[in-house]
Amino acid sequence: MKVDYELKRHTKTMTTRKFYERFSNFDLIQGYCRECPRYGTNYSCSPLDLDIEEFFNSYDYIDIIVSQLFFKPEDYERKYTKEVFDQLINDTLVKERKKVVKEVLEREKTYAKAQALTGPCNHCVKNCREVYDECIHPEIRRYSLASLGIHTSKVLKDLFDIDLIKIEKELPKYLNNVTTILYCED
Repeated sequence: MKVDYELKRHTKTMTTRKFYERFSNFDLIQGYCRECPRYGTNYSCSPLDLDIEEFFNSYDYIDIIVSQLFFKPEDYERKYTKEVFDQLINDTLVKERKKVVKEVLEREKTYAKAQALTGPCNHCVKNCREVYDECIHPEIRRYSLASLGIHTSKVLKDLFDIDLIKIEKELPKYLNNVTTILYCED
């Protein structure tokens, strides 16, 4: 099933210090992370073995990129089976997420020091912590904002005036993805 959609991209740049101070809420976000089936199973997901504030402050800036997808009225009125709905999400939101991830990973190469936050990492098995004693791909591992304790819905609302809408059994009025890149200017 092919569905057309309109894509809007929004971006903001901030110092990492300001971003961390404004949007870090580790205890709250880790409460959500603990409910995830991947909690404690992946080296890019919670709990992380790093000083998160130090990690953020080792970079100068962060670019926040929001991809927002809007659909046609008839797409919102349709009833979807689980399989068709999952395929729709894969063909739209997941496809656009992959595009922006590829873009920010390419941008990483243009800075002396940079890291995209595109997690959770999927470079090896999903339960890599249970299989390996340590991350076998630390050079390509990328963290998620949630694993770093960043309150993504607050980022969306405060910086872009966008509400975070959960994807449940029906198509929400829009879908969005947040991708970021941390970097140092030379």
